[in-house]
Amino acid sequence: MHLSVFYASAALVPLVLGQKDPGYPVKNPSISFWQLPAHPDVADHQSEKLPESADVVIIGSGVAGTSVAWHLLMEHKNNSTTKMPKVAMLEARQACSGATGRNGGHIRPSTYEDYEVNKQFTTKEEAAKIAKLRVHHVDALIRAANKLPEAARKASSVREVDSLDVFFEEDKWARALEQYETLKKEIPEIAAEFGRLDREEARRISLMPNAVGALSGTGKVAGAIWGYRFITNSLKMLLDTYPSLSLDTNTTAMEVKALKGSTHNFEVTTSRGSILTNHVVHASNSWAPHFVPILGNTLGGGILATSAQLGGAGLPKAGEWPAYQNVSLPGGRAWSIFANGGLDYIVQNPEFGEYIVGGGAGISQTDKASDLSPYDDSGFPARPLAAYLNGALSSYFGYDNWGAERTDYPTNLHKDIYQGRTKRTWTGIEGFTADQLPLVGPLSTQQTQRAVANPAAGKEWVTAGYNGEGMTYAWLSGKALSQMLQSHQANKTTDEALFEWFPKAFLPSDARLQKQNTTATRRSITRRG
Repeated sequence: MHLSVFYASAALVPLVLGQKDPGYPVKNPSISFWQLPAHPDVADHQSEKLPESADVVIIGSGVAGTSVAWHLLMEHKNNSTTKMPKVAMLEARQACSGATGRNGGHIRPSTYEDYEVNKQFTTKEEAAKIAKLRVHHVDALIRAANKLPEAARKASSVREVDSLDVFFEEDKWARALEQYETLKKEIPEIAAEFGRLDREEARRISLMPNAVGALSGTGKVAGAIWGYRFITNSLKMLLDTYPSLSLDTNTTAMEVKALKGSTHNFEVTTSRGSILTNHVVHASNSWAPHFVPILGNTLGGGILATSAQLGGAGLPKAGEWPAYQNVSLPGGRAWSIFANGGLDYIVQNPEFGEYIVGGGAGISQTDKASDLSPYDDSGFPARPLAAYLNGALSSYFGYDNWGAERTDYPTNLHKDIYQGRTKRTWTGIEGFTADQLPLVGPLSTQQTQRAVANPAAGKEWVTAGYNGEGMTYAWLSGKALSQMLQSHQANKTTDEALFEWFPKAFLPSDARLQKQNTTATRRSITRRG
């Protein structure tokens, strides 16, 4: 068997395609800054009794699975001829304990780079759809958060932010400018939201004295989110509003069986019993190959590391940064740092001013990365990587701009928030695909190797593999998947209007799944979602 291996810059363990069954999530994951405190009503929510049946079983409670449930339930028309679907969501650990509760919280694609690269692996038209889909996540997530109760909306901290992609290497800067010029010619409406900052202006605006250039982005193409709070509060609202939704955490989905001679197509066996259903949605990201092994040809996992830390007292508060395009947004500022052959990311939280920092190209989690499973997020970043993350911020800004260490941080917060400059460090598992595009859509019985008795009644689906960019892929992918599922439920072909905005390149076609891709090195930058 040929293996396809590549490293994302922040990945501490390589993604290996065609590998063995990923198994189940570890029971003792590290706890991220975002998860403190855990949601009191949702984190360990379980039904009094596991449902015996459901119309749809969703495996995974992160942004992908929650988006599917949200759109199935909230967009169901009251005057529809179909009944409100009964949806059962399963989670092996606490709710939202996977990548969504561990990522950097960025909703900000580097569209100029993504668009050019994607054109090489799909059509120009599809690459444009992908670019627009990713940008539209800023507005889509803000709109979704606005449907939550006011306290939940505020807690979710979904917001527009200042956005700077800062370059420290002349060749990378020159390449970015070429890509930016292409974007201006081919998708001018998106390019108009970006701006070019040459050396001196980049240094003045970014407060990074060694920058060689930067590309700015408006709030229309750049946002940030407290993903854990958004998802757990969304699940709380859905559970309170729709009795047809169940959420069972600490309930591991262990097997999916096709049934014969039953009114249902599938039996999903869990650690607490079984559920009969006609539709199964695999929204467990890098764990999906456990249930559908052929997905492992193109979908795998890799460990990433992130930290929450304080900046120096000399750095501006949110909304007070040197303005570009006459704007310094109250939501704070976010940076992508192209340096050292990779990419680090930074996002400022507006309330207390923490910076979420991730990256560390080429810095291993241990002396022997092979000692680590790419599916084990129980550990914390090891000394070399922790030292890098905790030193990078002051190095980028320069010690004159950094100023004294802050002493004004609140001390009455959660007991597991550290007392020093660093507030928390953690690891997480990102799902990566060989072509670095998500897998979203229906799975055939040939792909699942589960022939169902009544294909018209239901099938298996997947939404996974966001390549560290889940906040600019997963929510609208969940919406698209819900529309595909509802079309199937209504015995209709998928509305072509869906593919006017949703990329067909995301579909899990035989061409993507049956042949292992051995050219999975096209991008080697840290993703931020």
